[in-house]
Amino acid sequence: MYTILNRVGRLIEITIRSPVSLDEAVRWQRDHDAAVAKVAGPYVCFVDVVDATVFPPEVADAYVATMRNEPRLLRTGILLNEDHVLSLQVQRMIREGNAPTRRTFRAARELETWLGEVLTPAERARLDQRLGERGLKSGPA
Repeated sequence: MYTILNRVGRLIEITIRSPVSLDEAVRWQRDHDAAVAKVAGPYVCFVDVVDATVFPPEVADAYVATMRNEPRLLRTGILLNEDHVLSLQVQRMIREGNAPTRRTFRAARELETWLGEVLTPAERARLDQRLGERGLKSGPA
């Protein structure tokens, strides 16, 4: 299951929960591209995979294909859970996607600080709200 939202400015909010099928990953690519197309200029992604487990190889490959084709991406912050295998998989996906503007985090506060460097005040407020809605806030920023 996934959601892709663009509620404020250039901030694309992505949530991915397991299990994820290849068909769903293909739909995700289409929906991702449609959300990004609505943003003029560079965009920033917040990706929440806290409720995900390791992706099947074909699903990971589908995500990497999208990652390779994001010339307007300014930054992506990926919030992980404590699963070390998922963390290793996501790190590999970032490398294979040739995506140096992406970083992974286990602490919401650190992610919020890093993405906040390039977000507008309204986008920062939305990210803060989103993290709060998910119960992912780790204390005052």
